[in-house]
Amino acid sequence: MNLKAILEERLALMAPARRLRLALAEREVARRSAGDGRLQVLDAGCGDGLLSLAIAKHHSAWAIVGVDLREDMLDGARRRAAARGLSNVRFVPGNLEEPLPEAGRDVVLAVECLSEIPDDRRALQMMFGALRSGGSLVLQVPERDWQPVLPGSPGTWREQVRQGYTAEQLEALLRESGFSDVQVRPTYRSLAAGAQEISDRIKRSPLPVRLLAFPFLAAAVRLERAGLTFGRPNALIAAASKP
Repeated sequence: MNLKAILEERLALMAPARRLRLALAEREVARRSAGDGRLQVLDAGCGDGLLSLAIAKHHSAWAIVGVDLREDMLDGARRRAAARGLSNVRFVPGNLEEPLPEAGRDVVLAVECLSEIPDDRRALQMMFGALRSGGSLVLQVPERDWQPVLPGSPGTWREQVRQGYTAEQLEALLRESGFSDVQVRPTYRSLAAGAQEISDRIKRSPLPVRLLAFPFLAAAVRLERAGLTFGRPNALIAAASKP
């Protein structure tokens, strides 16, 4: 990969929304898996694989499997893994509404994919089946009544089949699917969401412009993680266990 391609990919990974999702998912996994060294992690609906790759880089003892329907996205993810020399991550095709190709996982991550799946109950049942007893599910979804921060920003999520979930709906759905120890928290409030909307608006700007904006956008994520944010939540993060 040339320098420009590397920078473009780094900017895509570090976009405010993606940066926040990665940080929150890693924190939830680490909190629920204290003392476990080599975790077996399944990234459900991994898309371009950037989250899987980042987790694999940060946690060399973890074994990551990314699953997605789109073979073209998986091919790109495999090339990135090979270019980075990451041997602890694999990418395999799979439909989240059918039994997943990997089972006995310690953790299943489902980050911003559930609202894109027609039969979300079926998908959660398949994730439940992919976990070992005592394993954890960590997922993030749009909050049902979310609104864009800046005038003119899109009011729907990419590829969505539903607008999102309330905390009560999400908890009930997880418990109906067999999960216990369910915890749902609001996240992605107006500061981080606004930063992402700015990032989206400048994504076709020249690379130097986006590089200059990056520190300010990243600061919004750091403030959100520190609890120094404001506004209503645009997303929910949930963690649950398989009994």
